Amino acid sequence: MVSRTLREISGFPSLSRLLARESLRRKEFPAVRQAAFLAHAAVCPLPARVAGAVSDYALDAMRRGQFERLYARAWTGARILAARLLGCSPDEIAFSSSTSAGLSLVASGLDWRSGDGVLLAEDDFPANLYPWLGLERRGVRVRFVPRRPDGSLRVSDVESRLLPKTRLVSLSSVHYLTGAVLDVDGMGRMLRRRGVLFCVDAIQSLGALPLSVRRVDFLAADAHKWLLGPEGIAIVYVRRERMRGLFPSTLGWRSVREPYDFQARRLEFPDSAARYEPGSPNALGLVGLHAALSLLDRVGIEKIAGRIALLHGVLRSALLERGCEVLGPSAGPRSGILSLRMPGRDMKRLHKALLRRKILVSLRSDSAGPCLRVSPHFYNTEGELGRLLEALAD
Repeated sequence: MVSRTLREISGFPSLSRLLARESLRRKEFPAVRQAAFLAHAAVCPLPARVAGAVSDYALDAMRRGQFERLYARAWTGARILAARLLGCSPDEIAFSSSTSAGLSLVASGLDWRSGDGVLLAEDDFPANLYPWLGLERRGVRVRFVPRRPDGSLRVSDVESRLLPKTRLVSLSSVHYLTGAVLDVDGMGRMLRRRGVLFCVDAIQSLGALPLSVRRVDFLAADAHKWLLGPEGIAIVYVRRERMRGLFPSTLGWRSVREPYDFQARRLEFPDSAARYEPGSPNALGLVGLHAALSLLDRVGIEKIAGRIALLHGVLRSALLERGCEVLGPSAGPRSGILSLRMPGRDMKRLHKALLRRKILVSLRSDSAGPCLRVSPHFYNTEGELGRLLEALAD
């Protein structure tokens, strides 16, 4: 049953066909029948094929037992597709329960020395702060680089804050509130030249924008936002050259080279990121993630990014014409995130009013107060943005 569902992903319609036929869009993304879902930077609704794959696996497991053979193909397939999305080897991919767990895997696994430094960005999402702040008890010095007023962060901003003992820099590829896009390649090039490790929280870009790990050492991203996958499963990338220096901080029966040799008493790690998967996997999550990655691979990340940029541009122009304050850079690459305020309007009340009209956006805040965060994906339409603009005008 699982294999049938996975094969069906290959028949996912092209982007142009999906957007041209509303009945097809509603079939593939049933959530759009209920509401204009514009909150993918928070959590995504599951596509029908992803939910179907998970459901089929659960039913198969009910009838036949939860044996590895039922999800092994999804496990391997998800590793291959994640590697393709990131431009790395499948052996450099591991799976974890969340972005937080993936970043903590890195923070806890490196051999820190008292006085080592970690550099973070101010106003980053807590998942990319707390794992590093926890290192202070080991004598690690955590420092912050301020973002520019528009939320952006340039290579020169980070380089100017490096100290001789800065050992690692961890940054978000896209800022969760302003949508500012980090120059990951340029940042990685500079940090490699300076001999500093580079870790990326990619949860707000993976599945929405092209991202190469060519100059990245570590990366983590959850499935439940732009990847269109389920909660509780995340992709973790560890550069092959860094595995020797990143000890698996959580160990289990699957951490070793021969996990089914139950009589072994030797801690010998495999020559891959599988060493960071200590025990039985989240089979339901892997099946769902594989289906989601297959769907995204079918559409194509370049087409997805182009569609998101188009929707972002349409919405941004319309909001500025209406006198709204739009957060984030005015130029440069566009992410899927656009946050706004309306002068003289109560953003909390406006958020509730949008919910009553079945328009789903996120309510977030910064130092200036509450704002609305809009985050459409490739399958959203200009008509749904029109519904939002009409509701904001009332």
